[in-house]
Amino acid sequence: MKSIRTLAMSAALIAVTMGPALAEEMKAAAPATTTEHKSSTKHAAWTKDQIKAAQQGLAKGGYYKGTVDGVMNKSTESALKAWQKANKMPATGKLTTEELAKLQAA
Repeated sequence: MKSIRTLAMSAALIAVTMGPALAEEMKAAAPATTTEHKSSTKHAAWTKDQIKAAQQGLAKGGYYKGTVDGVMNKSTESALKAWQKANKMPATGKLTTEELAKLQAA
């Protein structure tokens, strides 16, 4: 019975001391995942190189015919929508981290 109490107290102590640090880490990481899904007119979360990589993947698949310039424009969004639809994803025209990875692997 004493060992269970000691274990419970140890767990509580760890939670109290580590909880705030873990919460701060999660808070710091949150903007990177939430800004990726903002309006298609901003694209602040994506670098030109990342957009170029997506355009290259879309072009390899025959979805993108424009210039690979790293600019998320209507042509890129249309190609992305067509690719998303063909791959049974929600056709939003907005790039996600998972989709970028798939396009880079293409």
